[in-house]
Amino acid sequence: MSPALLLGFAADQLVNVVFFCFLLAGTTATLLAPARVSAGPAPESDEGAERLVTAADMLVVRAEFEQMLVRKGLLTGDQLDLIRNGTKSHAVVTGMRTTGASREDHREVVLDVMVRKPGGGQFPAHETALIPASSLAKVSPGSIIDTYYLAGDESAVAVCVPPS
Repeated sequence: MSPALLLGFAADQLVNVVFFCFLLAGTTATLLAPARVSAGPAPESDEGAERLVTAADMLVVRAEFEQMLVRKGLLTGDQLDLIRNGTKSHAVVTGMRTTGASREDHREVVLDVMVRKPGGGQFPAHETALIPASSLAKVSPGSIIDTYYLAGDESAVAVCVPPS
């Protein structure tokens, strides 16, 4: 005798019985299993401590970052003044020579550049700067870099080459 006949069910209803037993076993296992440890209550929102960053906050952070560059010797006070108050322009590197000095993963290089004036014209400049070691290829002859100079005073420039 087959189990289906003993239970009084037709063979096609045997699948329903198996599915019912599967659900019953799963429910029983869930009810009898020990309680799971939860991660605890959800953390309370601390939106009261949050606030939007203002332009004044960004200026304070920028000033502190610039002073850190000066303290580490990666930028001089004169270069910082040119970057803050000077005219931003582009320059073509016409010559580059490393001095062998380094500081904070930056390499000291002597650059000869041809600075383009935004209003037209250009002038040559000579600058010693610390360049990130990862960006030395950006100051090879023929490269275009950002420069800053004071309008009317082309005797000093500051170059700006970000890390790669």
